[in-house]
Amino acid sequence: MRLISMAECKPGMRLGKPIYSNTGQTLINFRTELTDSMISRLSRMGYEYVYIDDPNTEGIFIEDTIKMETRMALRMTMEKLLSETVQNPMAINEGRVPMWSMCWNSVSMVVNDLRDARNDSIMLIHANSPKNVVGHFMQNAINVCVYATKIGILEGLQGKELIGFSLGALLHDVGNLQIPLNILEKPAQLTGTEFDRVKKHCVIGYDMLKKEPGMPLIAAYCALMHHERMDGSGYPFGLKGLETHPYARWIGIIDAYDAMTNPRPYKKALLPHEAMEILYAGSGSLYDHEKVELFRNKVAIFPVGLSVLLNTGESGIVSKVNIHCMQRPVIRILNDADGFVLKQSYEIDLSSQLHVMITGIGEKENTAV
Repeated sequence: MRLISMAECKPGMRLGKPIYSNTGQTLINFRTELTDSMISRLSRMGYEYVYIDDPNTEGIFIEDTIKMETRMALRMTMEKLLSETVQNPMAINEGRVPMWSMCWNSVSMVVNDLRDARNDSIMLIHANSPKNVVGHFMQNAINVCVYATKIGILEGLQGKELIGFSLGALLHDVGNLQIPLNILEKPAQLTGTEFDRVKKHCVIGYDMLKKEPGMPLIAAYCALMHHERMDGSGYPFGLKGLETHPYARWIGIIDAYDAMTNPRPYKKALLPHEAMEILYAGSGSLYDHEKVELFRNKVAIFPVGLSVLLNTGESGIVSKVNIHCMQRPVIRILNDADGFVLKQSYEIDLSSQLHVMITGIGEKENTAV
């Protein structure tokens, strides 16, 4: 089984896992052969990736971090929140958009999925890049929510405290809904005045969540402080060290990682291990050192089933995660350096083959079979 982004799906591929709606209804069954219309429909519905049945990857089992229907429920929640805001920009500020009731059920689904997960590691899925700022807002909110919730469980959070942390992660950038789109969508570096306007989203988000009936105050603190940094170079207040709420420090790390590994109009995405190296280089000065270490040790940045390209020119699939070296997985080599499909695949362990590096993510077109 392999993990394929929707952009890489082709007619004739067979599903390795069934696809469900957010209500649990089966949309497409296991081993169904995909068609152009199916692929287009799934893309329009917001599906970011699918599992493909492939004899070359037999024996590779992919365990979801969260269920597909949970991810779709989160997406529908964020779409509803955005829709309400677009229809009446002042509604959310006036307390007429019930964020608490809209988000609680989806966040509870995330908590339940991650509690039931058999593996403590967090599988980060690097999906298709959103084509606009709205798409980025939703994808970033979902990613940060999932990873922060897993971290919260590993840290021993329970009950209302865990839900509050999860909500804070999902809604950490909600203040951006009050920032003009022409600034958020600008394809070049912002001017000083524009950046000052963007920085206000932290305080705006805090005020919105603090006024929301039923919303845990923890969530508001996450929105307020997630751009603060350990050395005081962050915003909006320039807080230093432990002055920032610990949950906001976590969200700052996860949000920064997600931003680095997803492209923007003005910059390319970094590879997962490159982003992790930048986080680690900034630990102690920008980010909480202990939290960065836990994140690095618990995050499987190259999830099982992901297609990867190597500096040797070969390509293949992540077949295993090394729990003692999350950034150096085991790769099943499927294609040689010239792109030819191997008659017999084989595996290499990057934790022992230190000269071999992952240089790309995604499918490589084969030149021959």
